Amino acid sequence: MADTPPVKRRTRRRGAAYAAPLLIFLLAMFVAPLVRLLQLSFRPVDENNAARPGYTVHQYVRVFTEPFFYEALVRTLFTAVVVTVLCVVLAYPAAYTLARRRPGLLRTLLFVIVLSPLLTSVVVRSYGWIVLLGANGPVNRALVGLGVLDQPAHLLTSYSAVVVSVTHVLLPFAIVPLATALGGVDRDVLRASRVLGAGPVRTFARVTVPLSLPGALSGALVVFALAMGIYITPLLVGGANQPLAGIRVYDQISTVFDYPVAAALSFVLLLITVLCTTGLGAAFRTWERRLHG
Repeated sequence: MADTPPVKRRTRRRGAAYAAPLLIFLLAMFVAPLVRLLQLSFRPVDENNAARPGYTVHQYVRVFTEPFFYEALVRTLFTAVVVTVLCVVLAYPAAYTLARRRPGLLRTLLFVIVLSPLLTSVVVRSYGWIVLLGANGPVNRALVGLGVLDQPAHLLTSYSAVVVSVTHVLLPFAIVPLATALGGVDRDVLRASRVLGAGPVRTFARVTVPLSLPGALSGALVVFALAMGIYITPLLVGGANQPLAGIRVYDQISTVFDYPVAAALSFVLLLITVLCTTGLGAAFRTWERRLHG
């Protein structure tokens, strides 16, 4: 028997009551600070960089016209794309192993290894890379011992070190959704591909990858969004001179004390992230509709 309108209304009210605490929490802890930060980004500043009453777009003009800021945005976008591609590519072997391994001790151990970067503080993980890439660290000692280098290289404070360390930090966010998607691929479809003459490589490229693309996209979106705003790991591993937007925001707050321009740069970074993730999601949905009709 179908629900009567009063029953439906009571169900909707009950659902709204259940969701109310979460909505209140989001409004108080997320939306309200964002609104306050948006207001701050339009404030003029005095000679001491203190916010003054009134409204101006001068802070946004600075973000888009001063190389110190817009070059950081470009480098941040480029870094996020590179890290996202690396994470998705590196996630496939680990996710495939997790998805195909039968439940047991080995699968549990692999899962713990995959999630281990998330079980420790980001500061601890970053200092781990400092130890590894230092002048007397294992990486330099190995390169010198193998004869690749005559003397230790300056691996720290380099852009390559930033990309490697950020990829390590964000890799689990790509592996987990991809492993879930690969676990949902019907093995009979893979067997049918092999029966029809496709080898393992062709089966993986033409069957496994297309069927796992939703998981790869989910992981890519999360990694990209996190990479756009990450700053602790690049700051500790690469130094304060790395031209990344997150470090520029941190520098404006902690050193220059110019809160309005830091707020403006933060919102521009947020807008770029939202536009890129929305565009990628829309492109994937368009491709999926054309593929499946």
